[in-house]
Amino acid sequence: MDKMISASQKKGRNVKKRGRIATVVATAVLTASVILPGQEVYAKHDVQGSIEQHTREAIVQKMKEYAPLQPDAEYLWEEAYEERPSTTAPYTAGKLKDTYILEGIKAVNLARYLAGLPDDVQPDYALSKQQQAAALLNAVNGQLSHSPSRPDGMNEDLYRLGANAAKSSNIAYGADTFREAVFDLYMADSGENNIDRVGHRRWILNPGMKKTMFGAVVGQSGTIEVPYSNMYSFDASRAAGEVVYDQIAWPSAGQFPLEVWHDKDPWSVSLNPDIYDNKRTSAIKVKMTRKADGKVWTMDSSDQNKGGKYFKVDTGYYAIPFCIIFRPDSSIKYNPEDQFHIEITGLYSKANGKSVSIAYDTQFFAAGQQENSISELQNNPQTNLQNESTDAKVSSWAQEYYLKLKSNALLDGVADSNHTRQISRQEFTTIAFNVYQYLTNYEMQEVASPFTDIAQPKISHAAKLGIIQGTSAGLFSPDKQITRQEAVVVLMNLYKKLGGNTAGVNHSNKAFADDAQISSWAKADAYAAYNLGLIQGTGANQFQPKANLTKEQAYVMLAKLMEKY
Repeated sequence: MDKMISASQKKGRNVKKRGRIATVVATAVLTASVILPGQEVYAKHDVQGSIEQHTREAIVQKMKEYAPLQPDAEYLWEEAYEERPSTTAPYTAGKLKDTYILEGIKAVNLARYLAGLPDDVQPDYALSKQQQAAALLNAVNGQLSHSPSRPDGMNEDLYRLGANAAKSSNIAYGADTFREAVFDLYMADSGENNIDRVGHRRWILNPGMKKTMFGAVVGQSGTIEVPYSNMYSFDASRAAGEVVYDQIAWPSAGQFPLEVWHDKDPWSVSLNPDIYDNKRTSAIKVKMTRKADGKVWTMDSSDQNKGGKYFKVDTGYYAIPFCIIFRPDSSIKYNPEDQFHIEITGLYSKANGKSVSIAYDTQFFAAGQQENSISELQNNPQTNLQNESTDAKVSSWAQEYYLKLKSNALLDGVADSNHTRQISRQEFTTIAFNVYQYLTNYEMQEVASPFTDIAQPKISHAAKLGIIQGTSAGLFSPDKQITRQEAVVVLMNLYKKLGGNTAGVNHSNKAFADDAQISSWAKADAYAAYNLGLIQGTGANQFQPKANLTKEQAYVMLAKLMEKY
C-alpha cells in the first residue's frame, strides 16, 4: 500500500482558547438483507440513496448527535490521558481515556454520514497501545513520520509496536482535539503536500472501514510543544458488498454544512472502480457552475497550481483507487446558500467501454443558522448535550461575518460563546494572525517571545510581523480588553502587511463627531479603515475610540478585511 501523506498544518502551544437537491445519479435506499456463504448477514447501504435523505433538519440533528461534549476543550494537552505518557527514557506510551477516544469516533462518523457512508465506526481498543506508541515516537522525535526512527534508550518492542502503527495511520500534529484533527487537517487535506491525493480524507471515507483507534502524545517541535496525534486508517473489516456506491464526494451532493468546510479545501469525487474505468483518465474534465451568478470554472489536467486552481486524477490506493480532485482557485469564498452544479466528463464505463459523465448539485448552508430557524430538535440522551444559552448566539448583524471566520477555522483561540462580550488583546490578535496565516499560507517557525507575560507562538509571530505591539516594555497584557482605537491600528497593520495600499485613502476626513477623542497615534488608521469600509461608527456619528471592542465587532471588521483579498 502507498504510504499516506501526513497532515501538514502546524500549530503551536500556549493558545488558551482558543431545501434539498437531487443528484442526477441518485437511487433509492436499499434495505434488503444479504446472506453470502460463510459471511454474516448485513443490510446493504446505498450511498447515493442515503444522500437523498439528507434534509437540512436531518443534518442538524446528526451534528447534534455527534457534537463534542465540551466544544471549547483542548483535551489533547492534558485532560485526555488516563495514564500520562513519558517522552524521556524510560519511555511510556500512556493511555487515553475512553471518553476522548469516543470524541474522535464521533467526528469520523459525522464525516462519513455527511458523505453518505455508514456512520457506525467503532473504536478498536485492541489497537490502543500501538496507536499510543506511534504517537510517542513522533512526539519524542519531534517530527511527523510514517517511518519514525528509534529514539535512544527506547526498547525494541515499544519501538516496533509504534513504528508498525505509524505506517498504517493518518498522523498529524498541532490539533488540540481529535475533532480538529479530523475536520481541520485530515478531511481538509488542502496543503500542497496533500492536495494531490487527499489521502487522509479518502481513508476516513473508506467504505470498508468499520473500526479505528486514536492516539496522542504531547511533544516538542523545535522549542514549541504540540500534541502529536494519529488515527488508524487501514481497517477494511466491513463485509464486502455491504456498501453500494457510484461515487463518494466531499463535499457531498445535496445539502452540506459550512461548519465542516474551509474555503481552500479541494473537492474530491472517489469513483467506484468496478463501474468506471480508472485506466482511461486523460480526458477527464470538471465543470463547476455557481448558480447565483452563473460563474463557471473548468478544470482539467493543465491546472497544476497546488496553491490555487488545481486538478488531479489519482489512482493510487487510498481506500478507493480512483479519485478526481479539483479546486476552482484558492481565492473562492463559500457562503451560506451558495449552490454549485458539478459536471464530470471524460469518464468511461468499465462494463462496455462507452463514454459516460456524472452531474450533481451541492448547496452549502450554515447549520447554526438552520438550527435557529427549525423547530427544536430532541436531544439525543447519549450525547449529554446542554441547551444552548442565549448569550452563546451571535447577533444577526454579525452572524454572516462570524460564519465566514468560523467556517475557515479562523476563530481557533477564541471561545465559541458569549459573543456580545468584550474581546481581549490576546483573542483579537489571535484571530488577526489566523487571518494573516490563512491568506498568506504563512508557516510558523521557531521565534522567541518579545513579551514576558505571554509566550504564545501566534502572539510572538504577530509581533514579529509588525501586526501588534506591546502595552509597555516587555509586556503584552494578553487579558486586557482591547479598545476600538487599539483594534483599528492592529487591523490596519494587518491590512498593510497583506499588501493593502492606503495611499489613495483619505486619512483626515473628520467623519466622527468625537474626532477629538481619537488618539493621534490611531487617528489616521481609524479614518483609513472607515473609508475602506472596514469599520463603521457606533451611532450618532461616534467612533468611541476608548470604548472596548466586542467579539462581534471584531468578527465584522476582520471578515470585511478578508473580503479585500
